[in-house]
Amino acid sequence: MVKLAKLKSMMYWVIGLSVILILLIAFVYSPYYAKSGLWLLDRFVSQEVDPVAAESQKNGQLSAENELEPGSKEWVARQAYLAEVNQSLDQNDASKFLQLQQRYNLLLKMIAEQKQDELNYQLQIFSDNTLKSNIELDVNADQNYNSALSDTKSALNNSNIDSNNALDIEALFEDVMSDENQSLFEQYRQFLTDESTKIQLENDTTQASQVQAPFIYQRPAHQPHAIVILGGGLTSGEKKGEIVVNAYTKKRLEQAVEVYQSHNLPIVLSGVEAPYMQKWLEQHQIHAQFLENRSMNTCENTRFSSLLLQKQGGAPTVFLVTDAYHMARAKRLFAINGIATIPVIAPLPNMLTEWQPSKQNLMHSRRATYEILATMRDVWFGESNCREIP
Repeated sequence: MVKLAKLKSMMYWVIGLSVILILLIAFVYSPYYAKSGLWLLDRFVSQEVDPVAAESQKNGQLSAENELEPGSKEWVARQAYLAEVNQSLDQNDASKFLQLQQRYNLLLKMIAEQKQDELNYQLQIFSDNTLKSNIELDVNADQNYNSALSDTKSALNNSNIDSNNALDIEALFEDVMSDENQSLFEQYRQFLTDESTKIQLENDTTQASQVQAPFIYQRPAHQPHAIVILGGGLTSGEKKGEIVVNAYTKKRLEQAVEVYQSHNLPIVLSGVEAPYMQKWLEQHQIHAQFLENRSMNTCENTRFSSLLLQKQGGAPTVFLVTDAYHMARAKRLFAINGIATIPVIAPLPNMLTEWQPSKQNLMHSRRATYEILATMRDVWFGESNCREIP
């Protein structure tokens, strides 16, 4: 009797555990497991922006011009443009932004044409001198060299500057350049704001909104400054050896295109997938201004993208494009790096069913489980697999 009782008890346990296991499997294959995981992530993952890290992004003057030579005409033009934009912001006058952007583009075009004319003139002089030097004797070239050397020495002697004192010469050079730049600075500001000057500007607002200005004008901190798209992986293309974005990344890009068409903000592509994401966008007549192509995981996505945005002038708030399960962890890590995010949810390749268990729900369940475990790891142990710099 004792053995029979134990056998019955064991059978009940087996049946009970089997029922629990069947219910758990059904729950995982149902849409409610993924929805529950998503609810937990959205409710309990902190997204408070680190105030110290946010200081590095607070300027909010995102610019694609990171290699302008200080003192060049393009550099002075940008300073004039920034001054006018900031003045408009101080006066709460946003109506001038589009006109300033168009005038700035026109100013850059005029500077480029002027530089090309100067280059053509120098090439013409060089060509004439080369032709002349081919006719003259070598001895005349030596005499010209000696004469030029004598003139240089004479100029130094008459300048009342000690030729051995490099600091004095450098200081004089900086003063002269400073005066010249200041004059250019005022001329460019007048050009940007002089409404009496008849300048042919773009009248079509649709086309004007698509102007690709090198400088993205400053915006209030709470408004998005850029669209950040996190890579979701790569796959093999139809051709042999071809690499293309996978279904996850493609969905994120498609969602980002919709945001770009309505907001026309600069795009940041993050992840080793970035070059392939750029190729996909260019096939849709869109060009991303910033590529961060070194990150290998979400922590590096957020850290390296934040460093890139900081270097380019700062972006305190951005649109963040990724899938719903990845969003909470990505937002938290961006907040740690000083950037507030506005979520743009990209769908997964397979949609959840409405209520019934289905194999296609398993993808969502796996994503939810992974993100919950990854977030718990990050909170409790830190991001141990995250490089400090690219």
